[in-house]
Amino acid sequence: MRLAYLRTFVEVAQRKSFSAAARVLGLTQPAVSQQVRRLEEELGVRLLLREGRGPVILTESGKMVLDFARSTLAAYDALRAELRQLEGEIAGTLRLAASTTPGEYLVPQLLAAFRAQHPRVEAQVTVSDTADVVQRVQSGACDLGFIGAPVEGPGLVLERVAADEIVLAVYPEHPFAGREKVTWDEVLAQPLILREEGSGTRRTVESALAARGKELPREKVALTLGSMQAVIQAIRDGLGIGFVSALAVTRVPPAERLPVVAIEGLKFTRELFIVYEELHVTTPLLREFVAFARQWARERE
Repeated sequence: MRLAYLRTFVEVAQRKSFSAAARVLGLTQPAVSQQVRRLEEELGVRLLLREGRGPVILTESGKMVLDFARSTLAAYDALRAELRQLEGEIAGTLRLAASTTPGEYLVPQLLAAFRAQHPRVEAQVTVSDTADVVQRVQSGACDLGFIGAPVEGPGLVLERVAADEIVLAVYPEHPFAGREKVTWDEVLAQPLILREEGSGTRRTVESALAARGKELPREKVALTLGSMQAVIQAIRDGLGIGFVSALAVTRVPPAERLPVVAIEGLKFTRELFIVYEELHVTTPLLREFVAFARQWARERE
């Protein structure tokens, strides 16, 4: 059984798409299909159901093989990392998952700093919502996660790696653009552009409002979008005003930044965390990365 076939199968199963897996692996879609078909032939079972243009579906046999493939590949990667460690080198593959804001604005910086010291390290980063990140960590599909809201779970360890503020952004022509502060009642008179329910950004805003006996009125929500970049672009296009991460705002060139205005009596702050299961942080690479993330966080404070 070829490890390459197992890796290909895992990518197809996780992404529910042959074409998406092909893009990630740098292969053609026919090559991906052929590898999965050969794995099915070797095992003598059907692993995936492919119906038209819909998502790929795992069979019961496929679910069993997926668990086997993940554990086998994780063990192989750990072995390679430990063998390299014997030669005094940190190397291997980091399997990371991150919710949108840390995935887009925090993890790339952290990885760049880490790889500057350990160039033989590769990283695979999956960006999704907080719940999916936690599920991937708990299932072993990923080694570590980065999230923008605290969570609880058996065996989970959370460590703060950064702070973020959620700010109210408006488009340059908006009446709020020239003001330092506005009231909450004035905000409620505007069409709002928000992240999806359950996102760390939205949870931060909703929690801060609830603590003051306020809430986001659904009738004022003009758009709900699934990424920070989508929210920023919709605001830039004049479709409304919205809450965005200060990290996202500051990463844009000054000439292109959206105006930000404070809301009287309200401040939305949150912490960004690295999340992992301590029992899974066993390889030299993972221990080194967690220690590096801690030190990196301290230096940024």
